[in-house]
Amino acid sequence: MRLAYFTNTYPRATDTFIRREVIGLRERGFDVRTYSVRRTGADHDVDEEVIREKASTRYILPADPATVASAVARWAAKAPVRFSEASRLAAETPRPGGKGALLQGAYLLEAVLLADMLAEDGIEHLHNHLGDNSGTVTMLAAKLLGIPYSISIHGPHIFFDGPHWALAEKTANAAFITCIGHFCTSQMMLYADRADWHKLEIVRCGIDPEAFAYRAPSGAATEVLYVGRLAGEKGVPILFESMIALREQGLDLHLTLCGDGEARADLEALAERTGVNVTFAGFVDQPTVRRKLAESDIFVLPSFAEGIPVSLMEAMAIGVPVIATYVGGVVELVEDGVTGQVVHAADPLALADAIARYATDPELCRCVSAGGRARVESEFAIGDQVDRLARLFRGERRVYARSSQA
Repeated sequence: MRLAYFTNTYPRATDTFIRREVIGLRERGFDVRTYSVRRTGADHDVDEEVIREKASTRYILPADPATVASAVARWAAKAPVRFSEASRLAAETPRPGGKGALLQGAYLLEAVLLADMLAEDGIEHLHNHLGDNSGTVTMLAAKLLGIPYSISIHGPHIFFDGPHWALAEKTANAAFITCIGHFCTSQMMLYADRADWHKLEIVRCGIDPEAFAYRAPSGAATEVLYVGRLAGEKGVPILFESMIALREQGLDLHLTLCGDGEARADLEALAERTGVNVTFAGFVDQPTVRRKLAESDIFVLPSFAEGIPVSLMEAMAIGVPVIATYVGGVVELVEDGVTGQVVHAADPLALADAIARYATDPELCRCVSAGGRARVESEFAIGDQVDRLARLFRGERRVYARSSQA
């Protein structure tokens, strides 16, 4: 089967879960081609895998006006009914306001260009990750081509504005929608028509546990690690407040931030003003992530909003005791006192207390370390998740019943 994987920007340094799916499906005999609206910058070229995927991915933009006009005229002539249906669907699903209408027109043009590529490559099924504007392009391109499509929904951002992203229409027109967990599924149920709930399937993001050599915690816990984007919803300033409180308690801890993003400059300025003992490591490749994890004693993700973070899975797989917040689907992975610690978001003192518990209680560290590794192996192994996804692409439904325990 020839599949298209399509996202807004691919391959990004942080989208390891998408690349693992693509590679896993290829290993299972699927011919997976990758497409993207835009090409990532050189700052995302963190390893050979990213560079190889970028070289083989086809990109919609930039596109010159003559090419776009020619593609529109060609589709209007060769498939007038489908072109009319796609145009009507675009007109019915814009975000509110004049800007929304203009953007929807742009998405329709992108869909025409994508449909050209997919038709040329003989694609049989179109799959999208995230469901945002690239999900809109996916819906319209599939309508033009007359082929089925599916979307992997992660959240949390798309749930902030569900009606404006036309989640009901995307579900209604899709062959199926995969959700990364039960919380994600519940949010889709808020927006999708009840008659379409049967299209919602749980397929987790996952990792390969064998790629992360487990080691049990030993010695004093002094190195704290964060891996993720440096963005407002990640709550890093709260972590800084916690580190300051711990310093005042006499705990000498060092924090490393692996990742980059729009909040980096503000965080660097904040660190300088407050004297937080922190190192900004920037984007790092996967071998470096594994090395940083192996060198760390505590992993903290102080987010205000999340799906089910892959970075937590990687830390748990390698045996680092983790701390996360009660947001999104996090508790489907991190069970307080069993596979890690969970605290309320935006509570620096609670976060400081959790870090201090790890720093002063080696037995707790060993307990949640073993529990975390076991949870990842049993419920978040990428091989199992790709098998579920492969069955969906082959037309087998209800591969992961919502009533099952996860």
